[in-house]
Amino acid sequence: MTKSLPISSKPVFFLIMAGMIFPLVSCAQNTLEAGLSGGYSYYNGDIVPATPFVMPKPAYGAVVRYNFGDRWTAKITYTHANVAGDTTKSKPAVQGLQNFTTTINDISAMGEFNFMKYSTGSKRYNFTPYITAGAGFFLFNTEDIDTTVKSHNFAAIFGLGFKYSLSKKFGLSAEWRIHKTFTDMLDGQEGNSGTKDWFGIANISVTYKIEFNNNKGCDGLRW
Repeated sequence: MTKSLPISSKPVFFLIMAGMIFPLVSCAQNTLEAGLSGGYSYYNGDIVPATPFVMPKPAYGAVVRYNFGDRWTAKITYTHANVAGDTTKSKPAVQGLQNFTTTINDISAMGEFNFMKYSTGSKRYNFTPYITAGAGFFLFNTEDIDTTVKSHNFAAIFGLGFKYSLSKKFGLSAEWRIHKTFTDMLDGQEGNSGTKDWFGIANISVTYKIEFNNNKGCDGLRW
């Protein structure tokens, strides 16, 4: 049996957000970074109500960052993730639900704010914690004993991370972000219609920097 769910109209406006308008600093080096990511993903919903990282599954993808100087970043990510729920490994909020596995393909647009000045390739500003927020659109395919659900939906995203400059061109980041979806069917079952499902992603990414301009007044930002 296959179900197809209609797209939700409520979260469409989230596609416009993700912090794409940022102030430029006077000593700005606008750079582009692109790379790959890998880590784990998990689900929270009616079967796993609150605890993170229950039955974590592999997740991988790609990221493109555009840095507006040393504080603000806009990024686009693609993530292929898997999540699952098992009633024997958690305390379900709704009884009678079945175990499931779900495959997710997510495209997200987010903004980042660095708590400290940071530039990949800098000896002086070579690490920082940061926060991130934005919006995502994802396709998902859920399978349980009786049902296969194929659909798509939106998510509001928030998270935190840490960046470190590995060399003149390569940067490393570790990130944990949470996707608040606008569907109760990520687990393939409509349990408590008053709550929506969530999925989380914790990953590490390595990126390569491409510079667009070199401001001579920014010596502290060079390797």
